[in-house]
Amino acid sequence: MTTYSASFPVPSNITEIINGCTAGLGAVGVIGGAIGPGADLAVIGPVWIGMTLAIADAADITMDQNMAKKIVYATATGVGSFAGGAKIASTVAAWLLAIPSAGASLLISMAGNAALNAKLTHAYGMAVARYFLQTDDFDNGDVVVQVLLALIALQFGLGIDNPYVTR
Repeated sequence: MTTYSASFPVPSNITEIINGCTAGLGAVGVIGGAIGPGADLAVIGPVWIGMTLAIADAADITMDQNMAKKIVYATATGVGSFAGGAKIASTVAAWLLAIPSAGASLLISMAGNAALNAKLTHAYGMAVARYFLQTDDFDNGDVVVQVLLALIALQFGLGIDNPYVTR
C-alpha cells in the first residue's frame, strides 16, 4: 500500500499555479460574500478543474478533463458541508447585522468568504500537488478522493485517520 506524505515538498512551478488560483478565487470570494452563499461556486469548480489539470501536467501526470472533473466534484462534495455551512452562517449573520453595524458586517462577510475561498483553494491545490508528485496510480478514484480529503484536513491542522496519509 502506498502512503502519501502531507509534508512532501512542492516545487515552485507548481506552487505558482496554486498561488495564482488562490489569489483569483480569493478575489471572487469578495463578490460571493456580498451576494450570498454559493454565488461563487460557478467560478470555483472550473478554476479547480483547470488547476488540477495544470498541476497534473506540471507533475508529468496524464489526465483528461473528465477525470479532473470527477476528482474536483467528489473532493468538493467532501469539503462542501464545512465550507457551505460556514458561508451560509456568515452571510445570514452579515445581512441580519447590516443595519445595526452600518454595513460593517457585510464587509466582514465579504472578507471572510474571500479568505475561506483562498484557504480551501490553496489546501486543495497543495493536496493535489502532493498526491500527483507521489503517485502515478489513478486506478481507484475513491482512494484518490480519500487521500485528497485527508491531505486537505492536514492543511487545516486536522487529523484524519487515513491509512494512506502520513504527516
